[in-house]
Amino acid sequence: MGSVLPIAGFFFLGAEPGLSAPILGVPAAQAPSLLFELIQTAQAWIPGNEFFVAFGILISGMITGIDGSGFAGLPLTGSLSGALAPSVGMQPATLAAIGQMGAVWTGGGTLVAWSSLIAVAGFARVPVFQIVRTAMVPVLTGLAVSTVCAVLIWH
Repeated sequence: MGSVLPIAGFFFLGAEPGLSAPILGVPAAQAPSLLFELIQTAQAWIPGNEFFVAFGILISGMITGIDGSGFAGLPLTGSLSGALAPSVGMQPATLAAIGQMGAVWTGGGTLVAWSSLIAVAGFARVPVFQIVRTAMVPVLTGLAVSTVCAVLIWH
């Protein structure tokens, strides 16, 4: 969990000026929103396809969930969603929910062999990696299907 604090700090610095101003010690009007500006700069290289953006947010959420908490990546996926949603005509809340599901289902005890999954494996007296292997295909399938449904229903 030691990596969560610097990563979360970077995301808070980049999410919006209101969060970075007290950290950097500058007035809110002069504070940068580093992550948001980085995404806006790279936006020209990202295809304007709803499915590509939605799966990109999902994968970003899943990567941030690797830390085992499932919640550390929510500022990142929320910021990415806010920056990318207008370019594909989607609601930021829909994209943020997709990223949140990726982070929580990956790190919250289904695909990462630590965190709460260890407690469940110990209680069930089953090797933790057996649970991960058993849960991987259903969880990844569920995340993919829910992402496609979110794009089709809430686009």
